[in-house]
Amino acid sequence: MLKIFVVMRAKFKLICYYSDDNSMSSGITDTTRFFLIVVLYFSNMPIIVKDYTWSQTNNVVHIRIPLNPVSHEKVDLFPTDKYIKANFSPFLFEVFLLHDVNIKKSKCIVNDDLITLDLVKYEDITWDSLQKDLTKAEKHEIRQEVLERCQEEAKQESEDKKVKKSQLDRFAVQQAMEIDNKQHNLMDSRRDAERKKAMDALEEWRVGTNDEQKGTAPKAITAPPLERRGVEIVELPPSDEETDKKEDVPPLESSIVPKEIHQSYTTPRKPIKTPVKSEYVEKKKQETAKRVLPRLRQTMELEIKHTPRTFPTPSRESTAEEEQAWLKNITLARRATGFVSEDLRPEEQDPQWCKEKGDEFFRSGNFLGAISAYTHGITLSDKLPSLFANRSATHFALGNFNKCLNDCSTALDLMKPPCESNRRSRAKCMARRAAALARLGYLNKAIDEMKAAGKLLPDDATIKKDIYDMEKAWEQNPDSD
Repeated sequence: MLKIFVVMRAKFKLICYYSDDNSMSSGITDTTRFFLIVVLYFSNMPIIVKDYTWSQTNNVVHIRIPLNPVSHEKVDLFPTDKYIKANFSPFLFEVFLLHDVNIKKSKCIVNDDLITLDLVKYEDITWDSLQKDLTKAEKHEIRQEVLERCQEEAKQESEDKKVKKSQLDRFAVQQAMEIDNKQHNLMDSRRDAERKKAMDALEEWRVGTNDEQKGTAPKAITAPPLERRGVEIVELPPSDEETDKKEDVPPLESSIVPKEIHQSYTTPRKPIKTPVKSEYVEKKKQETAKRVLPRLRQTMELEIKHTPRTFPTPSRESTAEEEQAWLKNITLARRATGFVSEDLRPEEQDPQWCKEKGDEFFRSGNFLGAISAYTHGITLSDKLPSLFANRSATHFALGNFNKCLNDCSTALDLMKPPCESNRRSRAKCMARRAAALARLGYLNKAIDEMKAAGKLLPDDATIKKDIYDMEKAWEQNPDSD
């Protein structure tokens, strides 16, 4: 206990020294000091650092903040041009600078036992003091202003980074495309060079072959012009084909060429092209000739039958038993109400028959069976207004007034165009919709609906009585809707 007291006392002395230069240390007992220290320690209030030192030159302000009891890894710095804050719990250092500084060129060094701030001045002037003499409200205003400005700068910097990143990404894509184009061009040039080299080699081989064939074959002598007479011309021995042709065709007379130079001329033969044989090509040809291809697949028809499924979700083995039990219970419930679509005969799949069946259920008091019959008839044909009108009456009998309203509205929409043949049906639907509105508490709208029904059936005493009752109820409670 004594050690704890000594430590806390030392902390309190430090607080008093930081606060007003030992002015509070005198006149306070140890017990009082101890309890004050305990209160301050557990209240998480920061301890303001006042034992810092500062110095200045013409261009720089140097601030030294001690960091003895705290690790330098736990120091949070918030430097701005007019306000600097350093938090190393439980200590707090903040200063409102006398003049603005260039925070971008300033430096901060955090050592093991010292925080060094070198702040660069905007103007080469000597400061009278390090910070301004401000009130608490002015300090709060400066803190708020600095915080908002730093948030805006951070937001703008983030947006600039995003823009710069997008530009760099586009530039990288462009550079990659250029590199790909260069590589493609280089590959194309190399391929063209190899192709040209191969073609040149092939042309040289062809010219050399032609020269060899010309050297071995007898040279054909062209006839000199007619004016060069007296020159001896050597006639080549005719070939076998030419001999055969000469036997069949008589020799030409010397009507065109003079007798002294009359002779047979032969045209030079074209060089025989010797095909180039490749062992690899010949091997592939032999393999292709020996290859046995599989038989073609026989065509056939594949019939796919989809299993009908009641549920919209995919079938799963883990839920098969639950689904079957649910379907069984639903079927039993429908049979209990007197109607199930699976039990109907083919001739009973008629919406008019469903209407008659529903009317029969309604007269016998089986309202659930009537709703099932009307609903099945609507699924077969949703253009019969009588199905919706009769189902609305069944919903009204069961107290489903919202569903009654919907069915009445649908029946009235289907009774178009309005004519004398559907006047009574429209009046009944309007009266039933007015009754449902009255049951739901909308008396004002119900009175309007009932008056519209009364215009269609002006001699109906029931409608007149309902209008009178509704108006009386509206007078007693006009704010019911």
